[in-house]
Amino acid sequence: MLVCGSPYNLKEGLVVRLIRECENVYTFHIATEESAQPGQYNMLYAFGMGEAPITIASKGEGYIVHTVRAVGDVTRHIDQLKEGDRLYWRGPYGNIWELEKAFGRTLLLISGGLGLAATRWVFEEALRSPVRRLLHLYGSKDYENLLYPYLYEDWSSKAEFHIILGRSHPHWKGRVGLITELIEELELEEDTVVFTCGPDPMVKACVKLLERKGIHPENIYASLERHMKCSVGTCGHCMIGPYFVCKDGPIFRYDLIREYFEREEV
Repeated sequence: MLVCGSPYNLKEGLVVRLIRECENVYTFHIATEESAQPGQYNMLYAFGMGEAPITIASKGEGYIVHTVRAVGDVTRHIDQLKEGDRLYWRGPYGNIWELEKAFGRTLLLISGGLGLAATRWVFEEALRSPVRRLLHLYGSKDYENLLYPYLYEDWSSKAEFHIILGRSHPHWKGRVGLITELIEELELEEDTVVFTCGPDPMVKACVKLLERKGIHPENIYASLERHMKCSVGTCGHCMIGPYFVCKDGPIFRYDLIREYFEREEV
């Protein structure tokens, strides 16, 4: 293990499994005994290029899971790694999904696009937790960009897992439309707990609809995707209002960030 000095500890692990999810998106299973919790993220590192914040999508015995989309120099480099290569990171950082708040209640997860990587682990944990009812709605822009299709059968057998695509495809026999259409059809108790991650417009539209259905914003939690650079709350790149997304988040109770999140320029 390499050490860069406090507060940054650079870690390394072998890529033990690699899955191509779709074009420019790969899932890495990385050997490590490091601890982490659902909702946290790591800063994945590429020597000579920089680092990128990537949510921890899942964790198993002796490994963690990261799903990476190639959108810049760092992530394009990472997505070229192969099984047996080493991946470097520092972390984990950030707060966690407070799953216990949903114990004995309905838990609704709403995921859009790559946001499914941020909700996957807490969904897996919720499957083993004492929530009264578990629902997960997932929206993808098209068939070609679906994440984790190899998990859908298992998820659907254990919870109410529903998918909707933004446009039709010859191989798709399910729903086509907007994820808000799935929410419209739900009957939810006022104390339902909601975890969501996805594009900002999707999150805002879903929250507005949930409130019309009687869900209080203090029961809605959103994982925000912002440009995080330092991950320790010093550089200010990721600030939203008075909050550092890297340190105070990335998960926020919606009523605490609404004033800043719903501004047109944010």
